[in-house]
Amino acid sequence: MRALRWSIVTLVVALIGPAWLVASSPAASAATGSTIAALAAANIGKKACSTNSLGGKAFESSCTGNGGQPEYWCADFARWVWANSGVADTSWLNALAGSFYTYGQEYGTLSSVPAVGDAVVFDYDGTGDADHVAIVTQVNLNGTIKSVSGDWNGESGSEARWASTSSVVLNAPAYLGALGTNPAVMGMTISAFVAPVGVRVVPVVGGSSLSAGHILRAGHEMTSPNGLYTLVMQHDGNLVEYLGTRPLWSTGTEGHRGARAVIQADGNLVVYNSRGAPVWSSGTGGHSGKIALVLKDDASLVIAGRSGPLWIHRPRTELLDTGQMLRPGQRLVSANGMYTVLMQLDGNLVEHTAGRPLWSTSTNGHPGDWAIIQSDGNLVVYNSRNRALWSSGTSGHPGRITLVLGDDGDLVVNGPSGRLWADNV
Repeated sequence: MRALRWSIVTLVVALIGPAWLVASSPAASAATGSTIAALAAANIGKKACSTNSLGGKAFESSCTGNGGQPEYWCADFARWVWANSGVADTSWLNALAGSFYTYGQEYGTLSSVPAVGDAVVFDYDGTGDADHVAIVTQVNLNGTIKSVSGDWNGESGSEARWASTSSVVLNAPAYLGALGTNPAVMGMTISAFVAPVGVRVVPVVGGSSLSAGHILRAGHEMTSPNGLYTLVMQHDGNLVEYLGTRPLWSTGTEGHRGARAVIQADGNLVVYNSRGAPVWSSGTGGHSGKIALVLKDDASLVIAGRSGPLWIHRPRTELLDTGQMLRPGQRLVSANGMYTVLMQLDGNLVEHTAGRPLWSTSTNGHPGDWAIIQSDGNLVVYNSRNRALWSSGTSGHPGRITLVLGDDGDLVVNGPSGRLWADNV
């Protein structure tokens, strides 16, 4: 149901892989992601005025919130599940799906990576309104998820008609759990994942992998499941990780045409030149058992061993250092994955979240523009003839200058003495 923005809440529960594949989480409380997921699933088939799985009637105000009749109850269901799974404080939440997004903003629990028990918000408009919110019930290592929704598949008509005929359902088959995507099974765009405060939820970061013995020859590549990151064995002999066309990391082995990269059975990642001599390695030999090279959706490059990671490198996707540029089509991505700053092909430097623009330099209409963080402290957008079109107005600050896209969405120019400028989204 998309007629009104209170319509649906889906509960997403993660199927969690080996512990070394996932990030650590806060200290546990009475609730866990798995208890949230289990409670959501226990109510599949229930309606707005049904006896719920705990023996009570309805889910929050699902049965009576519309002048004594059933109301659109997706958010009612999600809030009820969180509250009855032991989430300490759900007072910020109400019958609007968008309240889950603003909850995430208030408590700092918005994320681009799903976890069991998270709420997933769809079509958030930036003003507190959303079409749908859901709880994640399964997260797979290929980046797909399943979810449980309240207030799903009602009959058209009045609010009471829809809400009285809709039910709790499992959203399946599994769909890609990535910001900005519009899964066919949902029919809406994913805006954010929201973790409940104080609950042990374990994000599962999707990753593409090469098992031991596999070779990346010149021109071969592997790509993260979300499509953002690519590891390329270049023809010049350099093994490079890219964010789009922006290089993030390399082995520094250019000049060895015909080189190849091998993930060895002993746990070592090695670049060999065309004569078979090693020119770079991760220094992780001496291991046995299952070995894999994994490129994850958060840009991490991991050599995974039987008992955990042997080597991890996570590039700074959120940072430009002094003198570095964003060419057309290149971008920054915040560490939490929620925010992107893109040097668009039309010449505009734009910050987005889940496809929604937040800020720009208003320099569109100049294809070929590029941005640079200068050594004098100024962030400048130049056109293809190297004429400045926009700047942060922060010149006169020599020293190390960085441009950082924070997890709160602020794009900040930092100098030796601190913050020089921010877009303050």
